[in-house]
Amino acid sequence: MPVEELDDRERIDLLTELERLKGAVAAAQARATDAFRRSHEAAAPQDAGRSVGSQVALARHESPTLGNRFVGMSRALVHEMPATMAALTDGAIGERHALEVVRETATLTREDRAEVDRRLAGVLPRLGPRAAGRAARRVAAELDAASVVRRMEAAAASRRVSVRPAPDGMAWLTVLAPLRDAVGAYAAVRARAQLVVGGGCDDEAPHGRGLGAVMADTATRLLAGLAVGQVQPVEVHLVMTDRSLFGTGDPAASVDTPARIPGHGSVPAPVARRWVRDAGDASVWLRRLYVSPDARDLVAMDARRRLFTGLLRRMVVLRDDVCATPWCDSLVAHADHVHPVRDGGPTSLVNAAGLCARCNLVKESPGWQVVVVRGSPHELEVRTPTGHRHRTLSPPLLGWGSDPPPDDESVLERHWAALLDAA
Repeated sequence: MPVEELDDRERIDLLTELERLKGAVAAAQARATDAFRRSHEAAAPQDAGRSVGSQVALARHESPTLGNRFVGMSRALVHEMPATMAALTDGAIGERHALEVVRETATLTREDRAEVDRRLAGVLPRLGPRAAGRAARRVAAELDAASVVRRMEAAAASRRVSVRPAPDGMAWLTVLAPLRDAVGAYAAVRARAQLVVGGGCDDEAPHGRGLGAVMADTATRLLAGLAVGQVQPVEVHLVMTDRSLFGTGDPAASVDTPARIPGHGSVPAPVARRWVRDAGDASVWLRRLYVSPDARDLVAMDARRRLFTGLLRRMVVLRDDVCATPWCDSLVAHADHVHPVRDGGPTSLVNAAGLCARCNLVKESPGWQVVVVRGSPHELEVRTPTGHRHRTLSPPLLGWGSDPPPDDESVLERHWAALLDAA
């Protein structure tokens, strides 16, 4: 459609209709997903739980966790919530609306969930996704307060701490805890930070930090069990070129090539250098990483360090960065054989894959197979029970976007020239 030829009113009308189409597509996906689930459960009920969600995730280009969530939502919409499904099919609501309503009614009986669906049928198109979730939660609490209490108790049992990357070299450290405990901890950290900023603490000065910065420093220090000024005794892998770190090596390479923290993304070279320089009393261990001639792939590591074992596992984590399953992006939990040892698979870098715990278990389910397509760059092919194939490629050592231009012979020439000069 030539959108340049439309007037502004027509462009907004187009956006509206495309949004309605997205809802209809989500409804069609839900119906297909539920039919696939029922077929799989009838054929192989013993492994349907994980396998179905993982196959749906690959089809939707998302993580297995989100695939599982969509399977559950599809089941509820198709069999228990006809009004919400109709609104989604008509494009009156979006997938997020349906997800919020299904999530807030997850502990209800089939009959109570149908009642929530009936009550909200007339108002859902007028609500945003969060408002739809709040409305469903209110009706659920009215219909079955006991189930809501059980859900809150189950949520408290699943309290946890997690970390995920944030922009600009930062990270989110999330504590999921009961409301009163979380609010109490926040109040305590804030009170301490206010004392520091106000100059009321003899053991700590603000040093130009604002209230939020002092709160963050206080919280991370307390969680780590450190005293004021004590160094964090945790190893952080920082991958960067010799040129970026020391200014030596290939003179044609940039001294500002970003560094990378496996699983968390790139860090600007000046920031990485400052981290190393300001390590204080912490030990800074340097290990040489040997790469392919085009500087893309890791082929070996310097094994002189004695304090830690499992060098091969570290190479797998550095190479794969995150779970090697397409679109998963979870942190690597298992370094496992692609071709199983029981079938003669070697314990080698080429035959290894860094996977999250779920994906490592799923590949052992009937009908699943993972094979190595090539060793450098490391490429895997995931074959699902339905015969679909999905390929995944390990990122360059310094992260996506750092690949040299294709067939750039000058890159190889400079690399080998630097090696000869070093020799």
